[in-house]
Amino acid sequence: MAAIAATCFLCNDWDMKRIKLPPIVEAAKKRPLGVNPHSGSFIYYDDLAKGSQKIVPVEKLNHDQVLKLAVERQFTNDPKSTTVTLNGQSFTKEQLVKEMRSQTKIGRQMFDADINYLKFYLSQFPKECFET
Repeated sequence: MAAIAATCFLCNDWDMKRIKLPPIVEAAKKRPLGVNPHSGSFIYYDDLAKGSQKIVPVEKLNHDQVLKLAVERQFTNDPKSTTVTLNGQSFTKEQLVKEMRSQTKIGRQMFDADINYLKFYLSQFPKECFET
């Protein structure tokens, strides 16, 4: 799969700014990049590309909001996907979500891995994509 990049137009009353978003593979566009802490709605790549939403930085979300984001990111994975650990344990996305919600060792590790990757990916976005 080839990654694509989008150009976003951010508009306000006095300025129109054209910014380039980092590339993303088409299948990953359905995974949320953020959650609105006020409405609880998820924020997706296409929302940023259209200029209709801005991301609230993960660091500004509370634990329940970050957990909601991580769970939704798991649920939007490929329906047939499974995760296999180095010791051979296999988990469906439903099992991983249960582990995350229960805060088991594997659940915390998978939660941390996904959120840390998300933070890394978001670090490539221009500052204009974020709420201040």
